[in-house]
Amino acid sequence: MALRSALTPLAALLLAGWPLAAPAAQEGELYASSRSLLLEDSRFVREAALDRLQQIRFAFREPQAEPGQQPVWARAYGNWGSVDADGAAARVERDSGGLFLGFDRKLDDRWVAGALAGYSQLDAHLDGRAAAADIDSYHLAAYAAARIYNQLGFKLGAAYSQHQLDSSRQGLHGEGDGHSLQAFGEAGYAMDFQTFTIEAFTSLAYVTQRSDGLTEKGGAGALRVSSGSEHASLATFGWRAATSFTLNGGQRLVTRGSLGWRHAFGSTEVSSDAVALADGAAIRSAGVPLSEDSLRLDLGLDYELLPEVYVGLLYAGNYADAARDNAVSTRLSLKF
Repeated sequence: MALRSALTPLAALLLAGWPLAAPAAQEGELYASSRSLLLEDSRFVREAALDRLQQIRFAFREPQAEPGQQPVWARAYGNWGSVDADGAAARVERDSGGLFLGFDRKLDDRWVAGALAGYSQLDAHLDGRAAAADIDSYHLAAYAAARIYNQLGFKLGAAYSQHQLDSSRQGLHGEGDGHSLQAFGEAGYAMDFQTFTIEAFTSLAYVTQRSDGLTEKGGAGALRVSSGSEHASLATFGWRAATSFTLNGGQRLVTRGSLGWRHAFGSTEVSSDAVALADGAAIRSAGVPLSEDSLRLDLGLDYELLPEVYVGLLYAGNYADAARDNAVSTRLSLKF
């Protein structure tokens, strides 16, 4: 009885204290998950560049503008998706959208190069946490492509993005900046047939991201969040195909699609460190991870609206064990 009497208060203390570790870690979870989502959304910049290069060669099979012509293009997208809870981080619902404007030029019979600028916004909400983040991003990128022996082709590019985060968490507010750099490339082998083209491709991307520190305002539970860096190395392997039709009015309609598997190398975990302003307690929080493996499906239509004017509609789906994303894009390209 004496031993039980001595152990009962200790057991009660341990059992009562055990759940408190999770709420403490949840305090900075919003910032860790936001960093993970930014890594994932880096794909929209490189997809805009790579897809533009693909349109030039793959969809319409025209080399580029003639001397004196300047090709320009625009692309707008909307994306919605979610990442499931994993035991360390809550489920995240996210929506994003953006606009890219670009131009490119034929350098010689093999090379095409161009540049783009863009803006995007990411809105994320954590289930059951009363926490949300709005992130505005501004992008610049350069890209190029070369076709070797008319079948083997290469694409490459680099992009810089500036991020501005606005957070809301249990009545607290925070603002912080960050930036990311990425380099990407793709190799493809195309087989042209009479009415359609098939291409096997492999793409690689490396993304490095830096988030500045921030201090929340608005109450006793405010945090001072430390700066942090994240990195991701990604590879995608797949096939794409396209076929074209000539309509009664002479306009061309191109249908295309692709199926690929994306793999993230190394650690996919993302965390953030913070200090509670009230008592100085250090807090490390885990966010939703970057998907290690995912299936990618793309479907698209391109239509020759007028001579030298093309419009397109595209769907892109990313499917992983714990994450799903669906995006719809429209684009316009013309020469003048």
